[in-house]
Amino acid sequence: MLLASGSTDQHPTASPCPATCRVAVDHLTEDETRCPSALLDESETPTEIPPEPPLLPEREPARRIFKVVAVVEQLIGTLLLLLILMLVLSQVVQRYTPGTWPWTGELARYSMVWAAFMMAGYLVAYAPHHIAIHVVDFLAKGRLLAAIKMFVNVVILLTTIVVAYGGVKLVVQDIGQVTAAGQMPLKYVNSVPIVGMLLVGVRAILGILVADVPALRARGEKQLP
Repeated sequence: MLLASGSTDQHPTASPCPATCRVAVDHLTEDETRCPSALLDESETPTEIPPEPPLLPEREPARRIFKVVAVVEQLIGTLLLLLILMLVLSQVVQRYTPGTWPWTGELARYSMVWAAFMMAGYLVAYAPHHIAIHVVDFLAKGRLLAAIKMFVNVVILLTTIVVAYGGVKLVVQDIGQVTAAGQMPLKYVNSVPIVGMLLVGVRAILGILVADVPALRARGEKQLP
């Protein structure tokens, strides 16, 4: 037991610990008193989802081609973000200078939409991916989890086909319309989502062939990375 405060023989000071972790200090080693979390059972530690590897073909030159496409996507996304920044700053400057450039706001809005579509395929293939709630990953394992992920990729693929089809119709049926402020042809504005959806669709197919199908064919219970 600990002595009174007047004693000079005191036990090493322990860091604050929740009530559920308190134990008799006399039976602890010096390291345990400094780090009470070491007493927790391994089963009490939160489960984390391992990082997923990027979706890339296994063979060359397809693997190298997809890596180059990913670099181009990052470059385009970075340039669009810089363009948005410059356009927004120019709008601030316009408040204190004579004359206005109405096309800056319009181009900034379109650039934000273009960046979202052009980076969508990259986020499907590379971590941290799109925003998602990983609940099924903790509950399902092995082939069941692989089947669910394949279903997700099929839904993504069907969605990209529908959106790309709508974009193609807009481009084909274009009658020469232009944007209000910048006078940009709408057929070029509507072409960017088509390219973005094609990149997402290709990544969905790649996910089915590279990750989902091999996991479903695997024998026994196997948790996907």
